[in-house]
Amino acid sequence: MVVRFELRGTERRDREGIPMFCLGPAGSGRQEAGGRVETMTAFPDMTGKAVLITGATSGIGLETARALARMGAFVLVGARDPARGQAVVEEIRARGGRAELATVDLASFASIRAAVARLLPAHPTVDVLVNNAGMASRKRELSPDGHELTWATNFLGPFLLTRLVLSALRMSPAARVVNVSSVGHKSGRLDWDNLELERGFATFRAYANSKLALNLFTRELARREPWLSVNAVHPGAIATNIWRAAPAAARWVLERVLPSAEAGARPVVRLASAPELARVSGRYFDKLREATPSAAARDDSAAARLWDIAERETGAGTGEG
Repeated sequence: MVVRFELRGTERRDREGIPMFCLGPAGSGRQEAGGRVETMTAFPDMTGKAVLITGATSGIGLETARALARMGAFVLVGARDPARGQAVVEEIRARGGRAELATVDLASFASIRAAVARLLPAHPTVDVLVNNAGMASRKRELSPDGHELTWATNFLGPFLLTRLVLSALRMSPAARVVNVSSVGHKSGRLDWDNLELERGFATFRAYANSKLALNLFTRELARREPWLSVNAVHPGAIATNIWRAAPAAARWVLERVLPSAEAGARPVVRLASAPELARVSGRYFDKLREATPSAAARDDSAAARLWDIAERETGAGTGEG
């Protein structure tokens, strides 16, 4: 069975000429003035697939959860705030989908371990993990484990979660991991003597470094686990809560000029489900196109070194994943 999606209008394309298809079933779109509604086979039926999405209560994570639920996936709604997460679960169920709450704070190693301990007995098979949760902090703050908060949330947390969920991913015949990165990784520079920016902290520097680290993790995980499809994606500059660290005036402008979170979800959903990408791994995508990441993100020795550091800092030993 294949779920069909629609192209709304003949001229609606993004700035790179990619068709702006909607994330809804065929027939759900409306006729637009001067255009016609076309259908296309965009994503397969995801019925029977279990998908864990972090940061699923807002922005790209929420739209990804909604889209994959419409496609039939059982969505594990990763949420730091259980009330907000349960609201998403109820919304998906009310629309005929299947979902369950997975309370987890990516900044806390204890929270991640507790979440996985609750999750895996009930869901021994996870088909797709979407590491979407992310943040940027105006000032240098520490996580519950004593790590710089952006580094912990955007890199160390996803590293540990992925390692702990690997056993469930191995049970899937075609497992995937999607790491939501950013083109900002190209500004990242890892100082091995100052990885967590105890000196020279700046909001964007911390964010860029964390996304560079996530790209390197993607590359090294693909090398170590050749059975797994793991890729990183820049979803585009999107109006989401990631900009909450920006000044109020800047946020007001960004919310009005940036594309919607639904647009940002499209490339994430594609990597999570498209049949033609089932065996693609270790790659970086800029929205819907494969792209070349920065030279720093292609440094295999740095990727291996960073893996060892993350393993030590998170306590993810050889017995996990």
